[in-house]
Amino acid sequence: MTEGEIDPVKLETQIVAFTTALPASSGLPDSVRSYDLVWLLHLVGDTHQPLHATALLSKALKKGNQGGNLIDVTPANGQTAKLHACWDGIFGGYSTPSGAIRDSLLDRNIKLPEPDPVRAANSDPAEWLKESRKEAIEFVYVAPIRYEKSPYEFDRSYETRARNLAREQAAVAAARSKT
Repeated sequence: MTEGEIDPVKLETQIVAFTTALPASSGLPDSVRSYDLVWLLHLVGDTHQPLHATALLSKALKKGNQGGNLIDVTPANGQTAKLHACWDGIFGGYSTPSGAIRDSLLDRNIKLPEPDPVRAANSDPAEWLKESRKEAIEFVYVAPIRYEKSPYEFDRSYETRARNLAREQAAVAAARSKT
């Protein structure tokens, strides 16, 4: 890729490519198909995290905020972090699969809501990204997040709305992963 070219690999195109490669009829070896499955599940999850579907542009962030990676926030735990990282770790802040498993075993009260059946039946990744962009506008880039310099301190209302949205998005992503 030369300077100034746009990388053609995107969430949407990769989800379609991996989905196409999964059936045994694709002729690909199991080792390739298992690799594709792992990446497909990861990317389906990413499309449901609103900061993977949009960027904030402002006078202070003329080239965008890199999906929340240029915005510092202070959630209830008091540790300043990037907005993107907070949304990625909203279920408990783990950064590895073993951490996620440990957190879920320790707190059995964490339950995902039943996914909306209409949304769950939608198998179009382009639509999933449109939904996530809408969620970013309605839930992520709202007070206390502003358009000036950060850090921003989360209030209880923001964190509660974020956690609820993340659980809804995870439930829909899981249902869509089954199709």
